[in-house]
Amino acid sequence: MNRTSKIHIGIFTLLGSIITGCTAGSRTLEDGNRSAANASSSTRLIAVNVFEAQPSNSTTAGDLLIPAALSVENTAIVLAEREGRITRLGGQEGARVDKGDVLAEFNADDQHSQLRQAELEVSRLKVEEQQYEALVKLNKSELDRELLLARQNISSKSDVERAEYKLDQSRHEYEKTQLATQSGQARVEAVKIEIAKSTVRAPIRGIVTRRYVTLGTNVARNDKLFEVSQLSPLKVKFQLPQSEKGRLNPGQIVNLSSANSDALIASARIRRIDPLADATSNTLGYLADVVSGSGLIPGLAVNVHLPRAAAVPSFWIPRAAFAANAELQNGTLSTIWVVEGDKTATRLVQVRTVEGDQVEIVSGLNVNERVILTPSKELKEGDVVEVNSPQRSQAIFLFSHSSDCCANQSVKSAAD
Repeated sequence: MNRTSKIHIGIFTLLGSIITGCTAGSRTLEDGNRSAANASSSTRLIAVNVFEAQPSNSTTAGDLLIPAALSVENTAIVLAEREGRITRLGGQEGARVDKGDVLAEFNADDQHSQLRQAELEVSRLKVEEQQYEALVKLNKSELDRELLLARQNISSKSDVERAEYKLDQSRHEYEKTQLATQSGQARVEAVKIEIAKSTVRAPIRGIVTRRYVTLGTNVARNDKLFEVSQLSPLKVKFQLPQSEKGRLNPGQIVNLSSANSDALIASARIRRIDPLADATSNTLGYLADVVSGSGLIPGLAVNVHLPRAAAVPSFWIPRAAFAANAELQNGTLSTIWVVEGDKTATRLVQVRTVEGDQVEIVSGLNVNERVILTPSKELKEGDVVEVNSPQRSQAIFLFSHSSDCCANQSVKSAAD
């Protein structure tokens, strides 16, 4: 074979190799495209809007505050025991008094005059009583003499009867005078009592909390004059809703704070619970004795601290987390979708209330669980999900009908 023939054979060989390579490369690209198409047909890519809900505990913190006021066990209302005009007034509001201290005095000139007249009448009656007493003695002597003469047949029977009659008469007059004297003495005591009523005295030891009259006031019988309260022991009365029955029992300790501050200033022990409820306010009454605290005075406004009962935690989530046709009412159960790791899961939750586009859940959710919004009808338990950053409200959900491996490869392909 000559040189020219060899060159021609080499050229044809090279051309055949190039054509064969091109054909093989074309088949390789077609096979790759066909594999990608098959992969795309086996995995469907669905984009949905989601929101990473962060449910929070809605339990209210802090104590329940019940308004009340301090009082004392004994408070005396001083009334006017007689009518008259006040001529002396010593019971100033805020003054500390002992039992028997003079608070006020009435004009008692008339009573003193009546007392003098009554005493004079008693004196006159006593003199008259003495006279009749002497007459009784005289008539008794005359009767004894007539009886002696009658035994000696010197005096007649009529003389004896006359002496007996005179003695009886004198005795009756003497007894009548005695009764008149006692009546006069009773009148003296009555006037003295009226004079004593003219002086108003503190019935107990304590502090004058209120004065109802002024100097020179004309008052009638049983008008209020003063209010005197003991400084201790202090007590506090308050009311709780009947729904709180059983929260407090006799012997328990409650804390007290001033009305304008949360700082605790005293504590009190429950003494008793009212046996009957107040139907108007639907409450129960409680009485507690103050057992600690300083600088406390009757009438001080306070708040009784009652620890709140452990409430069931609740969560507020958007309405879009539920199916569009879900009936959301108090106590109903409904299903929502959440994200566990990188897969979907369902939760059966209990609804309490619905306010606008927010729903309150009382059971079925845990704190910080991620709730899926507007879940697709094609969503299934265990589907793999890729969740975007918390700042975004969209994520890509890849639903795979093949194995987990294929699903992971699909997620990678979607990311690319």
